[in-house]
Amino acid sequence: MKAVEIYEHFKSVGTWVDWEHSCDAFKAGDPETEVRRVAVAWQATLPALRDAVAGGADLFITHEPTFYVHMDDEPRVFEHAFAREKKRFIEHSGLVIYRCHDVWDRMPEIGILDSWARQLGFSGPPAASATFHAAYPFRGTLSDLAERVRQRTEPLGQQRVWILGEPDVPVSRVALGTGAITDFGTMLSLGADAMVVTDDGIAFWSAGCQAADSGVPLVIVNHATAEEPGMRNLARYLQSVFPALEVRHIPMGCLYSAV
Repeated sequence: MKAVEIYEHFKSVGTWVDWEHSCDAFKAGDPETEVRRVAVAWQATLPALRDAVAGGADLFITHEPTFYVHMDDEPRVFEHAFAREKKRFIEHSGLVIYRCHDVWDRMPEIGILDSWARQLGFSGPPAASATFHAAYPFRGTLSDLAERVRQRTEPLGQQRVWILGEPDVPVSRVALGTGAITDFGTMLSLGADAMVVTDDGIAFWSAGCQAADSGVPLVIVNHATAEEPGMRNLARYLQSVFPALEVRHIPMGCLYSAV
């Protein structure tokens, strides 16, 4: 099958996407390329691309940008030698790169948000939700919540989690977000008395200050950690929909380590 057929499938599934203005598109290569092997990863870093090519992939599906800006459309990035090296590698390899972001962020049950909730042990429908956020009941303290998040993200490479708030404060409803979409105000509107957010999704000068002033604590993880469960599910989904393909998930998980 051709790479463009996978794009057409996502386009038919993602009815919520504004396809005229979406970042979900081919970023490199010929969409008419015949595809036998697919690599799926959270981001098309040069090490991940090399891994994919070494494994014989024809198509690389990424969730985040390949060239550092949201729409991959900033020519100034190629002022940097490492960006030019990456571009040369992609072109020489013939690898096709497709970004699946706007579809998978909101894909029900197996997409980014719902996969994250399941990873953290929250099942069933949320108590409240708002597009990219969901709130679930919880019984315990902030310390209990943080330990649960730590235990369930350790397999994803998250050695430690951050907390902002008093460890013994009671928690009854936790709001979740992922990626760069962990908006404090939206999560507060869901009735949250604690939030699990990402480092790319909050700014300490803003959300951190609101957390301190409101007394609503935060548990903070890496952006990639929160989205890795959804990327695993994307690879599984592609394999089930297109059984003739060989689909491989390249794990990334937490991008840093604690020293």
